[in-house]
Amino acid sequence: MMSIPVIAFLNCLLVLCAQGHPASRSNKCKCFNHYIGRLSPQQIKGNPVVHFPSIFCPYTEIIITTTKNNDKCVNPQSPFGKLILKNHKHKYG
Repeated sequence: MMSIPVIAFLNCLLVLCAQGHPASRSNKCKCFNHYIGRLSPQQIKGNPVVHFPSIFCPYTEIIITTTKNNDKCVNPQSPFGKLILKNHKHKYG
């Protein structure tokens, strides 16, 4: 059987972990408001990756890979971002 001090310590540890979780959720976002301006379709490699809001990041993020293997973020509110989201919705329902 566990002693009362051990149980109290584990409860305090659980409370500290639970309190620290919401504050760190924005640290899991990948874009941090750094969006590309313009990009020609020839510079895009593969399909865009769309991350919808979750417990890890409260924002919709669109990430494309360029032909130089750089990941770039697209503003979901821009015309290009809206087009990607529209196509993603039609593709994945």
